[in-house]
Amino acid sequence: MKMFSKDGIEMMEVKSIQQDGSNLLMKGKIMGSMATSIVIKPEDCWQALKLIGWKLLLRMPAILFQGYRRASTANSK
Repeated sequence: MKMFSKDGIEMMEVKSIQQDGSNLLMKGKIMGSMATSIVIKPEDCWQALKLIGWKLLLRMPAILFQGYRRASTANSK
């Protein structure tokens, strides 16, 4: 998964997200060159949920399905 700035510049490429005990471990590259491992604690996940808000959280299944369809279409071309 890649994350981009509004200008289309690649900011981070996430290679994997795994469980590490009670935490999540996200591995990737920042700015295309700096390898990094980011630890996300359960309380950080809760804070992220507060940032997302309930309205967006309820919309997430539709967003995920839309992403699945776009990825499937891109892979079949």
